[in-house]
Amino acid sequence: MEDYGFSISSSCSGFEWYKKTIKHKGKKAFITITGKESSGLPESLDDPILVEIYDLDSGNELEKSKSFDSLKSYLDTLDL
Repeated sequence: MEDYGFSISSSCSGFEWYKKTIKHKGKKAFITITGKESSGLPESLDDPILVEIYDLDSGNELEKSKSFDSLKSYLDTLDL
């Protein structure tokens, strides 16, 4: 995931996700990736995932979450 600019991040309650800071429609934002079934880190490239985009300053959701059949199918949409 580091090759794609993502790092592991967690909340104070221990919830983990992959996170990457981006620009989204001119705003500072961040992407989170979690396992669709576990609501934590996906365990493999074949696990279904949820991708969400949030405003970096307010934490408000900027787009509805998107489901992907696998982590690999999402990563295939990204440019390295």
